[in-house]
Amino acid sequence: MNIDNSLLEKYFKGTCTDEEVKLVEAYLSQPETPEADEWFQERYEESAGTPVVSMKRNIFRRWYSAAAAVAILIGVLGWMWQWQHNSAGKNLVASAWDTLANSGNDIKRLAMTDGSEVWLAPHSSVIYNQQYNDSTRELWLEGEAFFRVKSDQARPFSVHTGKLVTTALGTAFNISTTSKADGSIEVSLLEGKVSVATSAFSCILHPGQMIAWRDDLVSFAPVNFNLQEVNDWRQGKMVFDKTLLADAFARMQARTGCKIIIDPSIKKDLKVSGTFPASTPVENILEAMQYVHGFKVEKRGNNTYAIVTPTNNN
Repeated sequence: MNIDNSLLEKYFKGTCTDEEVKLVEAYLSQPETPEADEWFQERYEESAGTPVVSMKRNIFRRWYSAAAAVAILIGVLGWMWQWQHNSAGKNLVASAWDTLANSGNDIKRLAMTDGSEVWLAPHSSVIYNQQYNDSTRELWLEGEAFFRVKSDQARPFSVHTGKLVTTALGTAFNISTTSKADGSIEVSLLEGKVSVATSAFSCILHPGQMIAWRDDLVSFAPVNFNLQEVNDWRQGKMVFDKTLLADAFARMQARTGCKIIIDPSIKKDLKVSGTFPASTPVENILEAMQYVHGFKVEKRGNNTYAIVTPTNNN
């Protein structure tokens, strides 16, 4: 089943008739949707002139300690300037930005003004324009978050992570920028359908599919993932399912704020599996891994751990 791009345009603007809505949604339910892929790619390229908001982790942590609050008004730090399009053409305007930041070790559940919900992982943050929901719904994420998006055909919901943009209407998906040791960005879809795009490539995800993307990749392909792993972390659980040791440590550092140093002698292909309740101390998780793989954990300072090879394996 094929579809005309003009009909997709009407659908996403919310101007379709009931019959046209049924037609488009039947099309979007197909495994392959090349016209939609192309449409999302064109929309991405049209918005390429919008400046990327830089979100350095160390800067946000300074804000965390100073504000000690989940919602921080960026206006306190000044105004950010951006190019915006309007009916009269391109004008330079001043825009105020807000940040939702989670400086603690518990999951924060946040409600957006459009009715969408965000589960924000520890030491994570999202930034958005104060005009959010006026004509667009865009967020910039640093860290990890689960999104349950309120359906709105006229205002697609987009999350920016580096050069990657994830766009949805009404759906539920997870994004993490901190769960992989190599810096990959992971997008996992639980419900509905989303487009994941860079300036050069895009694809559509279906429920149960995910992609992992890095700057040095020219393309990416969806793979299946463990849905329970995404559902469990919203309850504060630390879930590993045949996870590479380095990735498990990256996730622990992101969610607990600890620092884990891996000695070069530790094998790169070691994997771990297990589910740890939210209240499990970092030391206990590391001890469980130590028991399985036989490495040694050395505590250095208040919140730093070194993973080393034992000097004597007997």
